[in-house]
Amino acid sequence: MRRVGSAAGIDLFAPADAYFSYFNSPYIGHKQGASIDIYPSHGEWGGPAYSPIAGRIIRVKKMRMGEKKLFPSDEVDFGIAIAPEGSTDIVRILHCVPEVDEGATVEAGQRLGSLLRSRYFNYWTGPHYHIEIMNIRDFNRSTKSYPLTVDLTPVQQTQQESVSELECLISRVTDDVMIATTDDSPKAVSRNIVGHAAYCGSDRRHGILDAGVPHYSHGGILGFGKSVEESTVTAWSTDIGYAAGSLDSRLSFKRGGPVQLIFEDEIIRGVSCFAFTKKQTVKGAPPIIMIPQQYGGFSEKFAEGDVGVLSFKRLNDIVKE
Repeated sequence: MRRVGSAAGIDLFAPADAYFSYFNSPYIGHKQGASIDIYPSHGEWGGPAYSPIAGRIIRVKKMRMGEKKLFPSDEVDFGIAIAPEGSTDIVRILHCVPEVDEGATVEAGQRLGSLLRSRYFNYWTGPHYHIEIMNIRDFNRSTKSYPLTVDLTPVQQTQQESVSELECLISRVTDDVMIATTDDSPKAVSRNIVGHAAYCGSDRRHGILDAGVPHYSHGGILGFGKSVEESTVTAWSTDIGYAAGSLDSRLSFKRGGPVQLIFEDEIIRGVSCFAFTKKQTVKGAPPIIMIPQQYGGFSEKFAEGDVGVLSFKRLNDIVKE
């Protein structure tokens, strides 16, 4: 297990081969750096979710959701509250069908249940469970989760130049996303996690990009170290936002001006960037996860083995013919 954050004296753990995100989500806890999403390496709906702490199950709540989505989804979601021994606070886990009962005791890393496909998700959201720390009285209030403290080492300096066009080899196409590999995207490494490099500040310090670009209004840079006030955030030689504040070893940013992403002649919604482990990399490089404009938008246009160019452009740089 890997420690991925702490608050109120509680340490959170995730499987060592799971990838994760603090900012790549539209919800309030992720904007505040107070939540983490864990994506188990099995990558399967219905696959296991694991307890991030040792403690006692003190509440399990079934939550009815809204209308059906265009993509397959479950009828209900669940919230699970675990109280560590001696603490008045709880860890809340979402998007997991529980296989444990209230009153049961669990260990860190123990299976809690199976991952469900919530209607709180967008179609491109992969199998994951959401974790945050709060007081038990705030179990129903996401705005009350505690900001996490995260200890990431500064990233290793990349020698690769940032470019705005990536030659990509498609490795997988689904109705939800298209996954590709590329040698052209600069990577950033913090110990045993790796991601796409994002830059900020006049000295072009960089870290791991943790964001949905450009489809979410915020994002983060991991392993950054210190705050850079009112500085532009760039990735793939493109301005994607501006610094919004430092959270220990993470820098949060807000989306900047409009950016357009094109794969071959297809305008896409965006790319999803995470803190990956070696298990998700190919020859040490993190994957490119592309999102279609609509659910199923890639399925009949591209296939495994196709090669194409992904381009990043600010809209004010695009010349209309």
